[in-house]
Amino acid sequence: MKIGIFSDTHDYLPNIRKAIEVFNREKVDTLIHCGDFVSLFVIKEFKNFNGRILATYGNNDGERTKLKEWLKELNPENEIDDYLTFKIDSLKFFVLHGTNSEVLDAVIRSRKYDVVIYGHTHKKVFKEENEVLVINPGECCGYLTGTATVGVLNTETKEYREFIL
Repeated sequence: MKIGIFSDTHDYLPNIRKAIEVFNREKVDTLIHCGDFVSLFVIKEFKNFNGRILATYGNNDGERTKLKEWLKELNPENEIDDYLTFKIDSLKFFVLHGTNSEVLDAVIRSRKYDVVIYGHTHKKVFKEENEVLVINPGECCGYLTGTATVGVLNTETKEYREFIL
């Protein structure tokens, strides 16, 4: 299965649209958004994705109740919470925004999960640490680094491809 991974969209609609085009072109089944949608209106852009969205709240997401409601209206299988744990294929995932680096480090060190995905820092990470695949897709908005990125993870091969928007 292919999973689309992105974070920190920060209301930047042109890059959200580009990201969804990449995910549709790559035949992604599930999107993982690591937080900081920011405003509710961006959720309307996700109607163009034909799959499930798993998301975490970021430190800049204010309207949590409505954000959850609007995501569920797109697809009842969509989920959003402070963190998520789930299994896809044979891999156990832990997803969070990553605001608290001590929590992030503890989850990685626990080795309870095969894949830990986070955002917040706007810095790309793809590494194996303590036999855990650790991914930060960077920033979809491109505001801080000047480079907007998203990724696609193949859960069968653990191949990760980065896409610059």
